[in-house]
Amino acid sequence: MPELNPKQQGRRQRGRRGPRHPRGPRRRNNVVMVRVDEENLSRIDELVESGQFNSRSEATAFLIGEGIKSKQQMFDKMAEKISQIQGLRDELEVMIAEDTKPSETADQSTDNAQ
Repeated sequence: MPELNPKQQGRRQRGRRGPRHPRGPRRRNNVVMVRVDEENLSRIDELVESGQFNSRSEATAFLIGEGIKSKQQMFDKMAEKISQIQGLRDELEVMIAEDTKPSETADQSTDNAQ
């Protein structure tokens, strides 16, 4: 049997197979790199070892999705606040643009001086 590196120790070799956990119609095309502590890595590996997921990537994507679902109310409130903040930024932009454009009186003063 070939020697296993530390990352592979405790993990059995698996043949290529489809995912066991239903993912639905969404494809995972985005890459996010994260660092996790040993305890969380161990839990992710347990999901893979259980046979429910084919990889750490699949297991981690599942956990992220579940975390977002469990905090959906918080995300809804955040989206509302972000929308309000963007509205205020837009108002500021208009205010600043109006304040910085040359006024007609300044233009007339310059014309009269000539």
